[in-house]
Amino acid sequence: MGNKESYQDWLEALRDLIKRGMNVPVAITSDGAPGLIKAIETVFPKSLRIRCWRHKLENLSHKVPEEVWPQIREEIKSIRDAVFYEEGEKRLKEIAEKYKDIYPSLVKSLLEDHVALLNVLKLPLRHRKAVRTTNLVERSFEEERRRTKVIGGFLTEKSALKVVFTTLIKAERRWRRIPMGEREIAQIKALRKALGIESKREEKDMEVVNA
Repeated sequence: MGNKESYQDWLEALRDLIKRGMNVPVAITSDGAPGLIKAIETVFPKSLRIRCWRHKLENLSHKVPEEVWPQIREEIKSIRDAVFYEEGEKRLKEIAEKYKDIYPSLVKSLLEDHVALLNVLKLPLRHRKAVRTTNLVERSFEEERRRTKVIGGFLTEKSALKVVFTTLIKAERRWRRIPMGEREIAQIKALRKALGIESKREEKDMEVVNA
């Protein structure tokens, strides 16, 4: 429980996940909240931090005239949809060069935290759509608000947490639909090794999947 989305509150939340047994994640998707980003980099410095593409596109849409945004949006989305990391990196440089003099504020925003934008391209291709935005979490928030709105108030923190966890348990069923074949398992294992965050427990889980 936290009063606001501060660095300290996020730091405590992430450390609590570790205490409850969570492995160091390969990647973490977040919006651009400074407190959250700082907490992620403090607790999970080796994990890939992915900047939410939905939030970034929303921010970029305010940097150009409304009539030209649809075309520019498709160009920028070609970065996100690149098959290979190098391809996405090349597209980003090309777009930045193309618009640096016409829409400098757009390019400045695009290049800001661009490494986190490109990090999604390091993950298995079939996983990217599920992790390139915080949509799954945002939908959970909306569901929680829908439930709490009719309740009005909670007598204790525990009663509020019950509603939150019930919503998250339902959402988890959707998260488990992400494909995890032999190729994805091998890619994630190789990525963990490259990042220096190999997990013995996860390796055992993967052995069970392969059995």
